[in-house]
Amino acid sequence: MLANMKIFDCSLREIGYQTGWYFDKKFCQELYRFAESHYIDYMELGFFHNPDADPNRGAFRYCNLRTSEIADIFDYVKNRTKLSAMRDIQRPLTDMIPKSETLVDAVRILTRSHETDPEVLKYNIDLCQKLGYEVFVNFTSAGANSIEQNRNFAKLLKETGVEYIYFADTESIMTPDYVRNTIAVCKEEGMKVGMHLHDKNGTAEELADLSIALGVDGIDITHLGLGGKWRDGNLTMDYLMRKFSIPTGYELTMVRNEVINQLIRFAEHSAAE
Repeated sequence: MLANMKIFDCSLREIGYQTGWYFDKKFCQELYRFAESHYIDYMELGFFHNPDADPNRGAFRYCNLRTSEIADIFDYVKNRTKLSAMRDIQRPLTDMIPKSETLVDAVRILTRSHETDPEVLKYNIDLCQKLGYEVFVNFTSAGANSIEQNRNFAKLLKETGVEYIYFADTESIMTPDYVRNTIAVCKEEGMKVGMHLHDKNGTAEELADLSIALGVDGIDITHLGLGGKWRDGNLTMDYLMRKFSIPTGYELTMVRNEVINQLIRFAEHSAAE
């Protein structure tokens, strides 16, 4: 944990759009080792998606159905850094399995802000909590939300026992005032708040600087800022390492090189638009 923030490395989930969630085993292990040794709290693998709706993808697209493959990759290296995956509640899903049957530690429930049905959201939160997972909720396309809407989302989650609420700037339209006011209202409601900043407009670092200065409780990053269905970019791992003066040596260069190799090797499986 850095500056009392939860740090999620979303590289595998985000870059997975461009590789079809196919990755070399050795690459995944080296990515995990980098996270483990550089203060990264969670490494996000992918989704709990339904293979009937999106077939022929790599293991990290269907995390609760490919537990043996995930164990084969990470069981040898897994230590402090936890593994997470997203449950996209507005897309086809599979049944969840108990936390005791998988190496995945945390579920990040993805809900599109404008499509959020409070009862469906609460059902999924309760389900994942009862199965033993640590639960986070990410409101995507959140930049168009009103501040009062974000306050109401925070109040809703407070009732469920979820500790962290995340907002994703999917369209890169958040402003400094939006970030400032959103963090303020969430903290007023007793919620810890995180930001997932896209970088279509080159504003991710500016908004991250402001968020950190205001005491944000969570930040998402990816290696090389890669990823996304629309190849729209994210806050970079490089930014985080520079921000906190964390030495990376040759390790970060090697990870960058291997990320590019994965993009080349598995390009034919891309799910990016």
